[in-house]
Amino acid sequence: MLKVIEKKTDMKLNTPSGKLMGERSMWAEKAEQQTLENTRQICPGVYVAGMSANAAFGGPRMGPIFGGMILSGKKVAELILSSSR
Repeated sequence: MLKVIEKKTDMKLNTPSGKLMGERSMWAEKAEQQTLENTRQICPGVYVAGMSANAAFGGPRMGPIFGGMILSGKKVAELILSSSR
């Protein structure tokens, strides 16, 4: 989805480069932490969570740890709910 947004619009993504940054090598511990940090709105009306959040912001791959993905899903749901109020 983000590649399509980049390719078909002039919209900059809310990343340091303004573009999709891609995943780095696997580092499960760091990825757990960054998954929550990277869970947010990437451009108007589009939110990223879980592994897609790390891929969007250049974080490491997650590996077999899924606690961060559950917390990321909860966080993005709360962000979307609060933005729609």
